[in-house]
Amino acid sequence: MTIDGSLLDKGWRDAAHLGSFVGVSTGKPTERIHVQGDATIFWDESYFYVGFHVNDRKLRGGFPKDAVDPHLWERDTIEIMIDPKGDGDNKDYFEIQINPQNLVFDSHFDDYNLPKGGPNGPFGHEAWSSEVKSAVTVRGTLDDDSDTDSGYTVEARFPWSAFEGSAKVPPEDGDVWRMNFYAMENNGGVAWSPIYGKGNFHKASRFGRVTFKR
Repeated sequence: MTIDGSLLDKGWRDAAHLGSFVGVSTGKPTERIHVQGDATIFWDESYFYVGFHVNDRKLRGGFPKDAVDPHLWERDTIEIMIDPKGDGDNKDYFEIQINPQNLVFDSHFDDYNLPKGGPNGPFGHEAWSSEVKSAVTVRGTLDDDSDTDSGYTVEARFPWSAFEGSAKVPPEDGDVWRMNFYAMENNGGVAWSPIYGKGNFHKASRFGRVTFKR
């Protein structure tokens, strides 16, 4: 797999497509939210792969190119939540965000939104690294309102070793993890698995179930 932001490698054609995202609170398609998206996932013995197509007419980056764990949710980003134990109790889960600039925020949480250092963070254990290799293709112009954008594509690859200590890795046939996938802007957006008002985007009991099959 070549991580180039295109999702054109053969592996993606054989991957699991999760379908179009829905309203976080309603579970239904919504045109009121300007950002829309879908995701595709696939795995092998070494890596977990995630691909996103995001539709967005006004793309926002705006962070320094060398920013470390910037607050990407304040503008445009994709978000991945991973609960390797799959029990939905919010103990020991992971958050990864990648924005149109290909900047990354990644963190490891002990419990629901915890630890949290206050309004400005840190949020979780930000020293944790997902060791992600990612690439982004932008369809439009970042931070330029003079044109109409169409969105961006994110291709990401995570080594299973990043999740050691939280799960058997690589997963075995039939293992179930809980995950959620979001396309976001301004701390809101659409999701693969809706939350239905039962918490915020971290609510692991509302993450979808992903079953690994060989």
